Amino acid sequence: MKKQYLKSIFLLGILCTVLSCGENARQADGLSDKTHIINIPEDLSNISHLDSVFSDITFIPLETREECLISYISTIKIADSLIYINNNRKQLLVFEKNGKFKYQIGNLGEGPGEYLEINDYIINKDNIELLDFKKILTYSLTGEYLETKNFDLLNDTVYCNAEGFCHSPLGGYYFWGGTSGIKNYNSEQIRYMMYHIDNNINITKGYFPIEHGTGTAHTRFKSYKDTIIIDPYLKEYNIYQIDDKGTLSSRYFFNFGKNAYTQKLPVGRNKGKHETYEDFSKYVISCEDFQETEKWLHISFAHENKAYSALFNKGTQKCYLLSAANPHLKTDELRFWGAYASWGEQLIMPIEASWLQIELARISPEYINKLNIGHYKSMDEFNNPILVLYKLKESI
Repeated sequence: MKKQYLKSIFLLGILCTVLSCGENARQADGLSDKTHIINIPEDLSNISHLDSVFSDITFIPLETREECLISYISTIKIADSLIYINNNRKQLLVFEKNGKFKYQIGNLGEGPGEYLEINDYIINKDNIELLDFKKILTYSLTGEYLETKNFDLLNDTVYCNAEGFCHSPLGGYYFWGGTSGIKNYNSEQIRYMMYHIDNNINITKGYFPIEHGTGTAHTRFKSYKDTIIIDPYLKEYNIYQIDDKGTLSSRYFFNFGKNAYTQKLPVGRNKGKHETYEDFSKYVISCEDFQETEKWLHISFAHENKAYSALFNKGTQKCYLLSAANPHLKTDELRFWGAYASWGEQLIMPIEASWLQIELARISPEYINKLNIGHYKSMDEFNNPILVLYKLKESI
């Protein structure tokens, strides 16, 4: 009976994907028969206790110095126990795992070896590649400039203002341009959100035809084992993957049931004409910050102007809901703000010192002692952010 039920849910999920997200499903090489359907509870009021999911919480305060002041963390990546942070001030900053600042990669400017903006970066075994506007700069792991690759994909034939990239198993890169800089989504010319770029920075293939805005992502491409994972774009409930042969397919499908938006999104307004738009807040329109570990999946989403995180345990096949906006948080649990990155079985989220100080005024003294965070009460709220590391439970 249970197997038949699971089979029915699987088939229903495939049908939902094909009918409700048909356009997006056709953009890939086709939904894989191995696509795993993750059912998100339609009743979002049933929020779990933090201890249902996490076994431990640790904190890494990032060192505050004049040369590494952080205004906003847009991306976090971790490699060889070093923390690489894309600061909104257009700096790529490197910290040790205890939060001590080490050095900066490259510098802002228009000279040789300098960048105008940091859209994305790849940490390789021997170097670091930084995606700038119309160029890729390569630095040593300690920040010495090595070379620049220039490109221009903003023309009448194609338009890709690359805001994310990763290496392709086919050689070259995958560029994610999304809809950055594109004003007319209804152009007769087919444009794509993602392109495969060869070693000479020429486009060989496009993926995901543009039909509406795509939204943004803290990290569009992630690696999990030998697979590239693509963070979802606007009104997309599939998590797409690229395998080691370069095949694109759906890895997971998040089934939000009645909370999903199944209609076509409007793409623009007609000037001079009164138009009424649906209240999209009552639907889950955007998912982001997908993280996969050996035992867990994480996805963030919004509904009714509230932020949620769904955490799915691969072993038990159970989904847990957490919310930073939960008004019924217990005094023996810390707020879960989401996850920008993962590190082993830990989810990582940067928070401002003031956020933690608000929590210290809410949670119990016993819980403060348990987490050993009482000293943060006197921390300057203008200090660099604190990284919160939530350790996922090994077993449920």
